[in-house]
This record gives sequence, C-alpha cells and structure tokens, in this order.
Amino acid sequence: MDPFVEFLDSNRSKKFMTVTPGGNHGDTLIHMGMIKKLREKNISYSSLNLEKEYKKNIGLGIKYLINIGLWKIGSSRGFGLLNIPKDTDMIMFEGGGYMNHIWYGPVLFHQIASRTDLPVVVAPQSYLFKKANLEKIFGVNDNITLFCRESYSQKHLKDLSISKNVDIKLSHDTALYLKKKDLEEYFEPIEEDYELISFRKDRESVVSKEIKKKVINRCENPLVKDVSTLKKFEDFISLVENAREVYTDRLHVAILSKIFSKKCRLYPNRYHKNFGVWEYSLKPHVRYENLSIREF
Repeated sequence: MDPFVEFLDSNRSKKFMTVTPGGNHGDTLIHMGMIKKLREKNISYSSLNLEKEYKKNIGLGIKYLINIGLWKIGSSRGFGLLNIPKDTDMIMFEGGGYMNHIWYGPVLFHQIASRTDLPVVVAPQSYLFKKANLEKIFGVNDNITLFCRESYSQKHLKDLSISKNVDIKLSHDTALYLKKKDLEEYFEPIEEDYELISFRKDRESVVSKEIKKKVINRCENPLVKDVSTLKKFEDFISLVENAREVYTDRLHVAILSKIFSKKCRLYPNRYHKNFGVWEYSLKPHVRYENLSIREF
C-alpha cells in the first residue's frame, strides 16, 4: 500500500490541521489530492492557506518577511504565524517543492513546529538543503515525519544525518490521487488545435532559450504559455486538457498531462525534483528530456 495512505490509516482518529504556503495552480492540485484522500479516510481536518491569510492580514505577511530576514542572518528567533485550534491532534504541511533553501519553507516549518508539542508531518515533498543546519530546522519537535515524493530527496535527507526524532518516508505526490473525473467541473471547451509549450521563468528554470526555440519550431501550432501562473484555475486545467501534446518543465503540468492521458515531454528543473518524480511516478506515461544541469 501507498505509505502516505498507510500513515493516514494509522492516524484516522486524529484531527489534522493542514498548512499550505499557497503557490500556483500546481500547488492547488497537491491540495486537492490530499483533501480527497483525507475525506476518503473520513479524517477530520481544518485547513490554513497562509497566502490567503497574508492577503487578509498585512501584519501577518510582514511578520513572515521579518522571519525570513532573521533566518538569513542565522537567527532562529521570529514571530508565530498562526493559532493552532485547540482540538488539533496533528499538524500536516502540504506537499510540494518549498522545503529547501530557495523558497524559505524551512522558515515556515521552524516557526510553527517549534511552538507546539503536537506531531508534525510534511506530506510528499522534494527537499534540498545546501547550507542549512537541519538540527535547527527539524530538531525543534520530538515527533516529525517527512514524506519524500522521490528517492533523491529521501537519500538527500538520510545522507545529511537528519535528527533521530525524524521519520523519513517515500510516497507519491498527492496530486496523483486525482482522477480526470475530479477535475471535469473545471473543463472549458477550446476549439483550436494546438501543442502546449509551458515553461517556467523563475529560479528553478534551467531550459535555455535555444531549447525553447527548438521546441516551438518542431510544433505545428504552438501555444506558448506558463499555464501554472494564469489567473484562473479553469484556464490551467482546460489548456492542458485540450492540448494535442504538452512540452513543459512544470512538474504539475506533466502530472496533469498524465491524469488526462496526454502525450507529454517533461524537461528538467534546477535540481532533482522533476527527474525524481518522473522516475518514481510518471515514467510509464511521460517522456523525460534529459539535459545536463547544475543543481542549486
């Protein structure tokens, strides 16, 4: 059985509080897949999206930025960011790719986990730490479970001799719990026939302009758009669902292509995330375009 599902089964009598930093439409798929599984297991839960909380409370967003600044100078001090409901039995950070030294997920984790004695679990995630003091991050709570969504993150954590209080497990990205029928309500018809080219433009991007041009030139009717960052979730879903073929370095565009049985080529990001998840979960369904890359 799926280790993450086994974990939920063994804790199904507990009340969870799920925490997400927010993010793009790929993170929405991660959230939806996790919530689907919690509901299937009849697990009681509350959810907190920090991105939405920041928009409602500017002061909270400022506190988080101050926490990041303190973290950068080596201080573990900072502000508490949320109030944990009294009936909570376990805190679960949603999966994704934010638990690394680039996106400041460890800052969020530390400030929450260090203020509670409750068990803390991170749903299937990709991890990368170059200079971080892992004892400082994960040594703040006596009961931590970290799920990895690919074997490279699992090996990375074990090689770093992470604290003995941390249990490291391997399981699939929670977006893969979704089926096509779970997303049909977001479908919008598109009459145009096209190949979707969806590359990222942020710090994880590694695909060169030359390669992107080659991809565009091989297509008959290319639609070039970073669909993960579009305003409407319906546009994200529909542009993948209606595409003839998909070229992307966005992991969850590839996962969505797999869910919709679309022909897809996945390109690398700047560390092991894309290749690792492809190798562990997508290999039979998605083609991986291997490029020579340098990790962060």
